[in-house]
Amino acid sequence: MRDQILCEKAPFESLPAWLPDGAVVTSRDCGRPIMWVSNETGPAMGRWWDRLFPEHPESGLYPLLVNDCLDVHLMLTSPSAEGDIDAIPGDRLIRDYFEYFGDAWPGFTPAKRPSVHPGYAAGRLASEGPADYRLALVPCARGADAPALIGWAGAINYTRKVEMVSSVLRSWEERFGVRVVKIGCSTLELSVAAPPVTMPEARRITLEHAGFCPSIWSDDVTVESYAAGLVGKSAWRFRWA
Repeated sequence: MRDQILCEKAPFESLPAWLPDGAVVTSRDCGRPIMWVSNETGPAMGRWWDRLFPEHPESGLYPLLVNDCLDVHLMLTSPSAEGDIDAIPGDRLIRDYFEYFGDAWPGFTPAKRPSVHPGYAAGRLASEGPADYRLALVPCARGADAPALIGWAGAINYTRKVEMVSSVLRSWEERFGVRVVKIGCSTLELSVAAPPVTMPEARRITLEHAGFCPSIWSDDVTVESYAAGLVGKSAWRFRWA
């Protein structure tokens, strides 16, 4: 990551001594250290992620795979706090989307029982795709909060309130076993332990996705075609235009 603002000494007391080389990134806005980031990219970062993910409940450090394209300066100005996320209802972002277009919001899809352990689904996603990712560790109780706590601005063309994004992610964690695994300039990749298995379920979740990231409606995508792609899918990938 270019032009990082780094702490010379990592203030994270629980940082493992055996981590690969890296540094702590500090918010220029409030001076708060927001995450530790590895210096290197490559397949080894996925292996480090695999080691660190199960330790999160004890360490308090949530591992992310951060795309090398991500400019840290976009995340250094206004990181949110957990209280900012707590104050926002989980459906606020999606409800606002529907109300803007004058449509009725049918409400959240009911929770589903995971078909696999959320950690297994997350590990599978972490091992997929290109290897141009850095390892990041974010001090937080739950991964859904990580985008807001690091001040991620990838959805800024849709909403400047990233805490609204994390509020939806919290709900998806609870209802579908979702875990935030990869983050990029304008992308999020989430593992899903309880994906829809029927088209009616998938249609309902499609509406949630639309309110979360309206860019899903690119090209000739319809509710039916998008929903069909969700059935049994163990990863949800979003890109904000």
